[in-house]
Amino acid sequence: MGQIGTILLFGFLAGTDNFQAACALGLLPISRGRKWAAAAGFGLCESVMALAGLLIGNLVNTRLPAAGTLALFASGITIMWLALNDRDLDEAANSPWMVVGLPLSLSLDNLVAGAGLGAGGYPVLLGAGLVGAICAAMSLAGLFLGAWGRRLAPRGAGALAGAWLLLLGVRALVHA
Repeated sequence: MGQIGTILLFGFLAGTDNFQAACALGLLPISRGRKWAAAAGFGLCESVMALAGLLIGNLVNTRLPAAGTLALFASGITIMWLALNDRDLDEAANSPWMVVGLPLSLSLDNLVAGAGLGAGGYPVLLGAGLVGAICAAMSLAGLFLGAWGRRLAPRGAGALAGAWLLLLGVRALVHA
């Protein structure tokens, strides 16, 4: 597999976490504009972290704390609490945390992974751009797929979104 193929595979693998989190977030009452902003946030954060990692190259050889896992738990617990207490999810779902905070925390692993690509001599700007584009596209697909699920089960969608984010956090802990 050539360098481009490796970067595409890396982008797809980096995007799977975003896709899953975006599917859960899509179950929330997020406006169309916020969905596009969230997808851009996911893509930008993944791209910037991959770029930083590629630039740092082999200088980064330690693991970062599991900030993404903590963010999944915090988001999941908050959403579950709001949904189960009949609170309005609109404000939480459309908050800056969902557009920037969660994507940023989920992208920290790309710093280390990008460093591996950088140490291997992969093209920096092309790599970061492809990773960001793939992650943004997968996040957007997840957000709209989640919104479709919300239309099927509107009453329980908020609780399902919170539980989904919690399960993603548990999975991340188990595989850490």
